Amino acid sequence: MPGTGQAGLISLIGICGPPGSGKSTLARALVPLLGDAVHIEMDDYQRMTELPLEQIAGWFARGADHDELPVPHLAEHLTLLKQGRSVVNPTTGGVIRPARFIVLETHFGRAHRATGGLIDLLLWMDTPADVALARNLRTFMAPWLASSTAGPAQADGLTWLDGYLSSYLALVAELLVVQRQRLRGAADLLVAPDVPAPMVLTGLLARLRLPAA
Repeated sequence: MPGTGQAGLISLIGICGPPGSGKSTLARALVPLLGDAVHIEMDDYQRMTELPLEQIAGWFARGADHDELPVPHLAEHLTLLKQGRSVVNPTTGGVIRPARFIVLETHFGRAHRATGGLIDLLLWMDTPADVALARNLRTFMAPWLASSTAGPAQADGLTWLDGYLSSYLALVAELLVVQRQRLRGAADLLVAPDVPAPMVLTGLLARLRLPAA
């Protein structure tokens, strides 16, 4: 019966898209709607963002093979969760318990074979790149705008933001084009910007051939 965490009854739902596309917002909205669900973020496992820009550029020049990127323990943990076993989040140290639905935020979709092969249903957040970037910038700037006084933290934040945009222009924009070209077509559902989570839920349950909640 659903909710027991038994192997064979667990569905892994992947949510993929560029930064700022709404992956986290949708994942957090779906978990309570699904009921017996757990939320996994690839960011708690991936090490790509720790690599120097030059190393990422070299990876891109070699053909951008997603299987080369380090995501330690994620495939193992997803496998264990689908078998009904608990795991420990490597970043927070918290225990992740198995649930009927695993909602995974992923940057690589099905292009990363070790984790992509475990996905039962893949959603692509079909948010235009300029909208996603604008959302990200608003998120980054929100703490500074909320502060009543300017200070070193704001100056440091602006310096960081300048570096982020420099990297975006130098490489990230191209990476996101490739991400869209490779991953969007492998998705089971395309999610347009700002589609309400209950509507997405109806679509994904239909694709999984499960009754509506």
